[in-house]
Amino acid sequence: MTHHDDSSIFKIDHQIRDTTELTSPNCPVQMADAESPAHSTGWRIAKACQECRKRKIKCNGVNPCKTCQLRGTLCVYRDVIRQRKKRYQYQERLDTDRSGSNGATTTTRPDEGSAARQLSPGPSHHQAQAHAQPRRRNPSVSLNFNNSVSATHMTSPSCKVQLYYGSTSHFALMHEVYRGLVAKSQPAEVDRPQGEVEEAGAGLDMFSFRRIFFGTPTDAHEANKTLASLDSQLLFLPYELAKCFLERFLATLYNLAPMWPKEEFYYQLDQMYGQGPEVRPDKVTQSILLVAMAIGALATQHHSWGDTLYDRVKLSMHSLDDVVNLQTIQLAIIMAHYQSEQGRPNSTFLLMGTATRKAISAGLHKEAPSAGEDAAESTEERRATFWSLCFYEIWTCFHLGRPSSLSLKDVSIALPEDSFLQVLISLGKIVARSASEMYGRRHESLLQMWKIARSIIDELRGFDGLMRQALGFGLDKCAQPGSLGVRQIIATTLYYHTILLTFRPFLIFRGRWHQDMKRSSCVASTKRATEIPSWLNDACTQALSAACRTIHHLCEASACNELVRELRYHGYFLGNSSFALMYDLMHGENLAATHLPWIHAAVQGMSMMRPGDPIKSSITAIQTVLRKIHPSYEWVAPETTKSQMYDYEHTPPFHPQRHPTSASHQGQSLMAVTAPGDPAVVGTLPMLSDLQGNLLQDGIRIPSGSVGSGDDLLDFTQSDMGWDFDFSTMDLEAFFSINANLDPMAF
Repeated sequence: MTHHDDSSIFKIDHQIRDTTELTSPNCPVQMADAESPAHSTGWRIAKACQECRKRKIKCNGVNPCKTCQLRGTLCVYRDVIRQRKKRYQYQERLDTDRSGSNGATTTTRPDEGSAARQLSPGPSHHQAQAHAQPRRRNPSVSLNFNNSVSATHMTSPSCKVQLYYGSTSHFALMHEVYRGLVAKSQPAEVDRPQGEVEEAGAGLDMFSFRRIFFGTPTDAHEANKTLASLDSQLLFLPYELAKCFLERFLATLYNLAPMWPKEEFYYQLDQMYGQGPEVRPDKVTQSILLVAMAIGALATQHHSWGDTLYDRVKLSMHSLDDVVNLQTIQLAIIMAHYQSEQGRPNSTFLLMGTATRKAISAGLHKEAPSAGEDAAESTEERRATFWSLCFYEIWTCFHLGRPSSLSLKDVSIALPEDSFLQVLISLGKIVARSASEMYGRRHESLLQMWKIARSIIDELRGFDGLMRQALGFGLDKCAQPGSLGVRQIIATTLYYHTILLTFRPFLIFRGRWHQDMKRSSCVASTKRATEIPSWLNDACTQALSAACRTIHHLCEASACNELVRELRYHGYFLGNSSFALMYDLMHGENLAATHLPWIHAAVQGMSMMRPGDPIKSSITAIQTVLRKIHPSYEWVAPETTKSQMYDYEHTPPFHPQRHPTSASHQGQSLMAVTAPGDPAVVGTLPMLSDLQGNLLQDGIRIPSGSVGSGDDLLDFTQSDMGWDFDFSTMDLEAFFSINANLDPMAF
């Protein structure tokens, strides 16, 4: 038989098989509208209409086609036939994209089944495989999946600073809000290639957030400070005030870095002031002590001492740049915590990087040999130091959107004895998983991401039990006083913020969908999916509920615990939660009644804190967004709370227990315990009573198994949306965007 005859037989068989599939009585009813006309020959057509392409169904090629006739939709064909790349060209492009992506620790590839579903019908299986390629974005759809932001700042005519922040950072969300604001008065953004890092300077200027982005010191004369001048200032720091600063640190941020026993800090303070034996602490030990005092000073009316003490250490540590030992690692860690309190995230990241490199160089991630008379004490100090570093390195990189320098698979050192630090370590491992699986790999569909996010939530269910073991109560306990309350709010805010960042991509996706639908309704009459799947709304509810619970817990704790109220880093949690709510407020309908009270509560809570950055910049940014959305949305301080604003002259002194170590000390605290809704709390922060009927925060807990496995759920596919991009090649490192071509001055 000739080759021509083989081809004819194949085509006839192919035609019969197509006709059988279309007329089979077992064909689902909902696919009836996808049938080709009776006169269909089964031959491949040059191109399908846009409606059939989106729905991935067979098109008969006429105008209008059978599907559009049955559905009553507009039948539109492309003007130009797309030239598909060969499979090997597609794979080469994927390899190039993956090798050039920053921060993506793992990648996934589409399975063979999903690849086969994208193939066009052809004369043979091998020829069909050669045509497999990713879907490209439709030029008519205004989408750009790039959430990495960068900006340049000239600190002087000869010094230029360039910084980058990734998808989980607060700055990425701020720029998504900025993008939504300017889009109201600007035309649809131009199509731009994927993989770019967008210039974010315009958004920083609109929100007056440039100083936080770059961590610029407020002191313009910092370069003129000398070691001699700082030493002369330290001579006037009385012992009692230094001890007050140290006690404040031990009651607050010491809980994040318990590298020394508390008694050791007091001992070193006495040594430095000559109240002990004639043995002065060494240079590194003294530096650690001074930074601890600097952190404590920030929460008092003597906060100016913070920079004085920190600058003294910074100017004297240049000789330690290449010194690797346990003490220099501890110094870098505690300096990073100081910079976090001052609203300098990039400096925190750099210091944690230094500490991480030195820790690995010193072998701190491996168990030390147990030998020598001080082996037990030294071993515990090593463990506490490394795991304090490990948790804060993971967390810092997570909320800045940058890759971590530590890999948990390389760690073989045992956990420390500190029970609260063990709670943080457990949470850190889940945070690392969220960063890797949600943001660090490519996904085939949004539903796949939802499954991963739900599995992360399932893993987080054990956090409440760990918290009960360490503190004696769980997540729903009312705010506690003193240092115990600080540990409580640290665990609570980190927990809810992990949930917020895990589910934030779904919130952004839904906002983009709303924005695209509004634009489509004004431009064309093409029919698209108008109902959002329930699972996507559930995912967004998780993010919004986590934001509301963060605000609620922080406001409640601040009302009854002055130690919590004066931690500057809490402004980050309040600001990030507020921006998540404002983003949803911008894109939703009639949400002011449920969202504004929470945003106003966050601003009011920050107004109770000491003025200055990072609190001042956070309040300014939130107020700017509210004013841009609608002038009436801006928060105005009620007359009943104006008298409760921060007062430098009447900040109460702090008198802690010398060495509180457990929940048994809470009854000895000088602060009274107040419960949610208690008149003392409501009188201090009236918005707590206003929020008691607001149910936005109640959607945080989805019972395990309450949602289907995923096979029975409607996926939010790009074809239903009219978005012609491929989830299998989509990186969440490119999930947000800001268009540098939009002019903020025109808004």
